[in-house]
Parts: sequence; C-alpha cells; structure tokens
Amino acid sequence: MNAIFLYLLKAALINALMLGFYHFAIRPGRNFKLMRAVLVLAIVLPLFLPLIPQPMLYRDNAAIPLYVFSLPETSTAVVIAPEENQWLIPMLQNSLYLGVTSILLLGLLISVISVIRKYLKTYRLSTPYGKVLIDNTTNSPYSFFRWVFFSEDGLLHPAANWLLKHEFSHVKHGHSFDRLLSGLFRSFFWFSPFAHFNNRLLSEVHEYQADADAIEEFGDRTTYSNLIVTFAGLHNQQPLTNPFSAHLKKRMIMLNYLKPGKLSIVRLLSGITIIMAVTLLSSMIRPDKPENISKNEHSFYKNTLLLNNPVAHTSQENISDHNKPEKSGTIPPAFPGGDEARIAFFSNNISYPTIAREKNIHGTVLFRIIIEKDGKVTNPSIEKGIGGGCDEEVLRVVKMMPDWNPGTVDGEPVKVEMILPVSFSLTDNKAGTIEDGKYSFHRIPEEEIVDKPVMQNDPAKKKPSTTNEVFTVVENPPQFPGGEDARVAYMQKAITYPEQAKRDKIEGTVYVTFVIEKDGQVSNSKVLRGIGGGCDEVALKAIQQMPPWIPGKQRGEAVRVQFNMPVSFKLGAKEKATVYTQPATDTNQEVFTVVEVAPQFPGGADAQQKFMIQNISYPAEAKSKGIQGTVYVNFIVEKDGSVSNAKVLRGVATSLDTEALRVINSMPRWTPGTQRGEPVRVSFNIPIKFSLGEKKTGK
Repeated sequence: MNAIFLYLLKAALINALMLGFYHFAIRPGRNFKLMRAVLVLAIVLPLFLPLIPQPMLYRDNAAIPLYVFSLPETSTAVVIAPEENQWLIPMLQNSLYLGVTSILLLGLLISVISVIRKYLKTYRLSTPYGKVLIDNTTNSPYSFFRWVFFSEDGLLHPAANWLLKHEFSHVKHGHSFDRLLSGLFRSFFWFSPFAHFNNRLLSEVHEYQADADAIEEFGDRTTYSNLIVTFAGLHNQQPLTNPFSAHLKKRMIMLNYLKPGKLSIVRLLSGITIIMAVTLLSSMIRPDKPENISKNEHSFYKNTLLLNNPVAHTSQENISDHNKPEKSGTIPPAFPGGDEARIAFFSNNISYPTIAREKNIHGTVLFRIIIEKDGKVTNPSIEKGIGGGCDEEVLRVVKMMPDWNPGTVDGEPVKVEMILPVSFSLTDNKAGTIEDGKYSFHRIPEEEIVDKPVMQNDPAKKKPSTTNEVFTVVENPPQFPGGEDARVAYMQKAITYPEQAKRDKIEGTVYVTFVIEKDGQVSNSKVLRGIGGGCDEVALKAIQQMPPWIPGKQRGEAVRVQFNMPVSFKLGAKEKATVYTQPATDTNQEVFTVVEVAPQFPGGADAQQKFMIQNISYPAEAKSKGIQGTVYVNFIVEKDGSVSNAKVLRGVATSLDTEALRVINSMPRWTPGTQRGEPVRVSFNIPIKFSLGEKKTGK
C-alpha cells in the first residue's frame, strides 16, 4: 500500500495547491464559469498529475543509453525481522484508510438510492421550464441530474418561476455531475481537509451560477433576495442534490457582486508556475521498496543493492539505441568473483598516501568508471575527491582493474556507468587503513611496497612470465605439503588463543592474505581484516612460519599465486580456544572462487531471497536482548549442487549465527558452477541481515 498512499498524498498536495490558486487568483474575478472549471480541475488534475513519469535527465548530449548503478553495499542481503512487528502498523494504517473510505462510499451510495426511491414515489407535472417531480415531503426545491423535485406548495408560491429557473439552471449546467465527482473525491481523500473544502466551494459556485441565471431572467434582485430569506433553514436534503436553500448567507452577499471583475495576470502565472513546479518535484518521489516483492515479504525485506534510475545519454553512433523503449531485466556489472573479490583487489593494491597520513586527510573518494559491453573498464574519473594523493592513488588502482562481467538488459550486454566508493580512514586507532563499504583493511606503507603485483584480466589465458606477476586463478593451485588435513593440523598446532582475547572474550575470524612464491615460500603476508586482542598477530605469525608450499603452476611453469586464508577464533564453554576449525576436504577437489558460469540457486536470486525469508526465524533470545546485525556466511556449492562446509565469516551473536547456518545447510541443491564446461566446487558468500522493527538497516 505504500505506493498507493504516496500517490494519495501527492494528489492531496496538488489539490490543496489548486485551491490556494483558486482563492489567490480566480475567486477575486467572480467569473462563475471559470471558478467552477478551476474547482473541477482541482479534483481531476490531482488524480493524473502524480502519474507523470519521472523526468529523464540528460547530460552533455553525449553517449548511448547508459545505466548508472550505485553500489553502497557489498551484496544483496536478506532482512529478517520479528513476525509480530511485520504487519501491525501497516495493517492498522490500511484498515483505517479502507474503513473510512468504505463508510463514505456507502453513504454516497445510500444518498443516490434515497433520491431514486423518491423519484419512484413521485408524479410529474409540466411547467414552462420543463417537467418537475412532485415530492410533498420536501421543504425546499432541489434537483438531481435531470430530475427537479418540487412540492405542490412550492409550485403555488408567488415566486415559483424564480425557483423553477434556479433549479433548471442546475440541470442545464450539469451541476450534479460535479457533485457526484466531488463526493467520490472526498470519499477517497477524506484525510485531507482540502477535499471537503473543495466540495463545499464547488457547491457554493453552483448556487452562485444558478442565482445569476435567475437574476438575469427576471432582473429583480430585491424580490429574489426576499425569496432566498423565505427558504432559510429549510435545507434537509441529501448531500448529492442541489437544494435551493443551500448556502443562503453567502448567496445573499454574492447577489451584490454578480458582475465579473478583472483577473490578475501576475497571480494567474504565479499560481500556475507553483503548481507545475510542485507537480514536477512530486513526480521524482518514488516508493523505496521493490514492487515485485510478494505480500509476505513486503513488510520486512529490503534490497541493500541500490540501483539508481537510468540516466540516459545520447551519441550519434548510438542514437538508434536511445530511441528504443527501455527493457526490463537490468542486471548490473559484476566484478569477477563478486564484491568481496573487488574489496580484496583494492586491499591488495592500494596504499595510504604518505602526504594524506602526514596531513591527517581521510574521507571517501567516489570514482566513476564505464564498464564496456566486453567488460573492459574505461574512462575512470574522480566523482568526489579528498586530496592528499588519495584521488590519484584510487585512479592508479582503478586502471589496474580486471575485466568485469558486463551489465545486461534482457540478456544483451550494455555499457554501464558505475560510481563506487573507497574510504580512507585514520580514526579509531586504524591509522593507515582503508575502508570499502563496511569493511576495513590494513595497508602496507608505501615505503615497504616492493614489486607491487600487477593483477591480470584473465589469468587462465595469460602466458606465464618471468616477471613478478601475481596470479589469483591458475590451472594448478598451490598445495600445502601433505594436503588440506596437514594444513588444518599445522594451523591448530601453530596458533594459541591469545590471553588478551580470552580475557576480553574476543572471538571472530581473521582474514590473512599472502603470496606463494615460485619456490613455495610464503611472502607478502598481511591481515585483510582483523579482530584485535592479539588474534591478528598470532594468525599472521602462523602464516609467516609456514613450511614451503608446493607452488602453483600455469601452463606447466611455477608462478606466484595470491592466497587468502580465514583463521577462526572461537571461545569454548570453558573459554578454551577452538582455533581454525575447518573441515578437511579432498585434496583433489579444488575450490574455485571465480568460475566461468557461477552456481545458481534453483529458481534464481528471487527464489533464493524467498527461501531465506520463509525459512529463517528471528531467535527469541536475540529478539529479547535487541540484538541485530548482519551475519556473513561462506559455504561451498559442490559439483552435484549440494551445499557443504558452511561457516560464519563474520557473526553477530551465537543465536543469530546458528540460525543463519541452519538455514544455509537446509538449502536445496543448486545448479553447480562450471569451469571450461565441467562442474566444479565453488565458494559462495551470503550476507543475512537480522533487523528489529524501526531499527532496520540496509535500506
């Protein structure tokens, strides 16, 4: 209902502005036809003006249909909220609106039925102005569409012709159509006092117009004024009719001002300009929730991947594309390996500039790039910089980016413009760190960087080189001597839970990246994301003291390979550390992070979102303590599509972490990922967001 309520509020605002325009510019002119027309437009236009599409923006008269994506979050997250908070407020809101609207519509229907019943009980008499219906229960003549109701006493009144002229004037001008339209408008916009005011003003103008016709016919204002006084206090008809005895006081005053006045051009233009400006601005306001979410999901699901509305650009070489209707099914470009890989890429390649550190410069650099149809990164530029060498450093690393998976519209690749953030932070004792989204990574100072590796666009297709290139994907990945079981055993033996971390009850996962050199030695080890309490240092030391690995090979030659390893610290029941708990895997079963065809949940991303929402329950313990946050879970999609090795990369609380793992492990089989046409094991990350009521995040 959010979209409907937003529409109603926009319409009510435009109606209020038009009534202001009526009082400010139209009413002083006392032109009854124009007054009536504006009041009717104040009902009709608000129903259509909010539906005007958001204006299309153009920039520089340059380029082809270009879709702008802003990606403030690392991936799409599922928001889980307690069931009791999901529908209470929306239900009350919807019930109140629909209840009052139904009552007013029912009252309108009863009024129409009442007039029809009166019609069925009357008989007709001819008059000089037309046939009238005799209703002896009425005190005052009234009309409804082409029916004019009179009592027998009314026809015997000395000024009956005046009364007849007045009521048949209502029929001639079709005032009942206005009354019915105004009644419907007031029923749907009952919450706006201006809707009721509009109805009253329109009724007054109807009477002014009929009075003017009667005065024009007979020309005796004094007699007509006395006639109006005669019927004072007799109005007891249904609200849809046009009774003679309505608005008597204002009509008596208006009888002295029936001659039209002059309209102010300045006021007219000012009012029209204000209405147009507000209409244009209101058309840019859109509901913030996706419209394709099912009813059960609507109250608590929010997509944390925000896509800006398309910004159209034109160029001579692609002008024909611009004229085509925009297609649905827009998919944004993806960094190879996803947003986690993008973050790791910046972590491995960017440095905090010395000048920025010395001058205490920190903040967020926004850079703009274009992802071509073939995935190439072009036209890098700084959208918003902070100086101190940070802008130049970001551009340097952006130019090293590998090819992306291009964005598509209905399966067809398109050029896509993207704006992405890189945050440089020197706060909270994190000097020399850089953040991307919610993640922060420690950097190697510039003076310590030697032979910074150059990332490859497609390592699998590159020929080995004698340079210091570092590969992230190779044909034969490095292996720990003795295999995975030996690696797990080594880590468990080499790492001891730091006393400080146990004392401060710190637990979590430390992410360490390092390079396996051509001779198998471990080098360039550093912490990507730490948890403190001495855990970072312990994990880093264990990595640095590893024995030589069996080096990775590409096309038969040993190459340098980047390797990332999570080290999990978790306190047991007696505060004993269960360090680096990772299930043993088959040494012949390589796990890929980037593949040609990624795994897919059965039914696609929407089905995955629905599955998560339907199967996750907010733990009562976390709910009672007000605990909320995002749990990041990693798992492997096996060759047969089954889910295995699920573990929490970054947790919030034991109850939330456990619930997230439970649902991940209950997933149905996926469509497995493939590499060179063969199904392979693929590592996959999913963020699951738990949120309590109004404190929801990830809008």
